[in-house]
Amino acid sequence: MNTLHSGVLKAGLILSPVLITVEELARTTVESNYVENEADPIADAASQLQAVSDHLTLWHTAGLLSIAYAAAWCLALLAIVVVIGRSRPVIAAVTGVLGLCSVLGIAMHAIFYYAVVGGLAQESDRTLAAQAASIGGDDLITIVGLIFFLLGTLLVTVSMAFGLWRARALPWWGAVGFLVWFGYVFSGPEAQVAALLNLALLLPFVAVARQLRTGRAVVQQPQPATT
Repeated sequence: MNTLHSGVLKAGLILSPVLITVEELARTTVESNYVENEADPIADAASQLQAVSDHLTLWHTAGLLSIAYAAAWCLALLAIVVVIGRSRPVIAAVTGVLGLCSVLGIAMHAIFYYAVVGGLAQESDRTLAAQAASIGGDDLITIVGLIFFLLGTLLVTVSMAFGLWRARALPWWGAVGFLVWFGYVFSGPEAQVAALLNLALLLPFVAVARQLRTGRAVVQQPQPATT
């Protein structure tokens, strides 16, 4: 792995927790103006669309950050798979497959959530838009994307934590970062301050970045045949 490759992977490791944190702060800022109404799905959707319409630029920013996060997360996963794969190739392979599901889910979330809701929020017929938004989550593809996004990201983080531990590449302070992140996920808070807990992933990711080594590949020269 040369210096450029190592630098790109390290950038993904550092940027991914930062990007998801900023994205979540932007999203929750918009949705803090949304009044949930479980009794009336159309009124509930109308409230969300109004909140997005009133803060459309911030909503688009959150969506673009989600796409950037998907790219950085992909690089971070690649770096982690490389480190785990040095001593635990099976766990590395599992982590890679789960990581692919996670990245696909993040991309689908950006399309089916940010793009769709943002588009409906700009429609002039708000009643029709609210009706469309109220049934948007019932489609099979949307459900699959949500499963990939939520379950895939959770499982790949469990796999990477286990793999790094088994590969002896996870210091105690990196393990603390994973534990903080898992506590945030399972508590399920939607408050803006909770988004900052995504930064806890910086601890294990910095540990992984320190494991990446640069150097030139050694090319074996053919030896003359002995007689």
